[in-house]
Amino acid sequence: MIINLLACVGLMFILKYGTILNSYRKFVTNLHPKIAELHKCSLCLGFWTGVIIGVADHLLNNTSYYFLPLASSALCWFVDNLNNMIQSVEIKIDKDLDL
Repeated sequence: MIINLLACVGLMFILKYGTILNSYRKFVTNLHPKIAELHKCSLCLGFWTGVIIGVADHLLNNTSYYFLPLASSALCWFVDNLNNMIQSVEIKIDKDLDL
């Protein structure tokens, strides 16, 4: 279960921030405004990555973690906000050092 949650967080970060997927994001976000909104929300994207990883794990290993999408959503949101907070502190420290 821990490996699955880490995979969900990794997939969420790649889908949301990965520069290699810029063309993918431009394509799918032009399909519908809700898809664009989905790719901006770590809570939403975390849920769907949990669904994808859960289905893949069920098909490959015949396991069922019914709450994986919910746990993935919460963990992805937490890790994304933690990352944003760390980046904000880093930017503030850099500005303070430049003065």
